Amino acid sequence: MNTEDMNYVKQGKNANERVVRTEILLTPILVIGPLFVGFLLIYDWYSRGFIKDNPEYVGTLILGAIVLIGNILFDIPFIKSLRELSKKNK
Repeated sequence: MNTEDMNYVKQGKNANERVVRTEILLTPILVIGPLFVGFLLIYDWYSRGFIKDNPEYVGTLILGAIVLIGNILFDIPFIKSLRELSKKNK
């Protein structure tokens, strides 16, 4: 085996386009998945903790907020760079 066969992403004419297409296909999962989980955690805190006045679910609120804020902070630059890269390849 030579070193060219061991490359994870083949270097060539269409290699960059394949990577961009793969990232575009996975973007909904990477963006919507954590947002859904974050909102689900906050809803769980609201329905079990806030409405029933149970302070044990405050950790769920904090975890949901961390997931949402972290996802938003990392997704905005990711989507921006993906758009710029797809425009560059056109």
